[in-house]
Amino acid sequence: MKQEIIEKIELFKETLKELKKEVNSIPGGRVSRKVPMELADQIASTWVEDLRSPLEHKVRLDPEVINETAEQMKQLHILSRPNNHKKSYLKAINSVLRKFDDKFILPIKQNYQDEDVNSLSLHDLIPDLATPEESEYLKEAFDCASSGFYRAAIVLGWCAVVHKIQEKLIVIGLDTFNKTSTQLKSSTKGKYKFWKKEYSISSLSELQTVFDTDLIVILEGMELIDGNQAERLRTCFQYRNHSAHPGEAPIEEPNMIAFFHDINSIVLNNAKFR
Repeated sequence: MKQEIIEKIELFKETLKELKKEVNSIPGGRVSRKVPMELADQIASTWVEDLRSPLEHKVRLDPEVINETAEQMKQLHILSRPNNHKKSYLKAINSVLRKFDDKFILPIKQNYQDEDVNSLSLHDLIPDLATPEESEYLKEAFDCASSGFYRAAIVLGWCAVVHKIQEKLIVIGLDTFNKTSTQLKSSTKGKYKFWKKEYSISSLSELQTVFDTDLIVILEGMELIDGNQAERLRTCFQYRNHSAHPGEAPIEEPNMIAFFHDINSIVLNNAKFR
């Protein structure tokens, strides 16, 4: 993968040089030839479609370099229309080519890992779920993670977990859910002695109003999960909260991988929830 992206960025560089040569060969002060205009549009589109995302999210290129290059590519898109100034073309091209290897090639060699082990592991963790709707939903979460949007991936992943739990509770019967909440409320010792909630749920829409943390408590009371699994799900829920709300706690690849590993083994691919 590293070599592939290096080849792409080298081609980007050579195409910019080719465009510069074409523009310099035009007499007068304006560009109206088809070849350089099409080439400018192609270069700008390549940046948007193929280069920006991996450079920004996988290589983690300097944001200033990303933003400056994006601005120049925007200019090339505009300039690819007929009869624009040569000097405007050359200004955009030279800005990107200036110290090109230091801005692009060196960071790729230093920061980009040859094998995206975490993403491959995540792909293996996403189960082949029973319904196309669930599979498509998790595919979207995986796509977010693969693009470096770990917070978005975790929020989507947690929504899939809650959906799976709610579906299982509907299958078991909401009466069982209600009775379990009552039994836990009546506990006078042990881990449930402080549990003071009792539910009388009769529909999915009502079930959807139950707090996620309360669902975890009752799932443990129903013995669909054990105590350790309940604690891990609470940790996953904290990852979800940290991802959904601004804060200083980092959400990085290791957090995201741990999250998906746990929700997969505890709920999504757990035989008790099928």
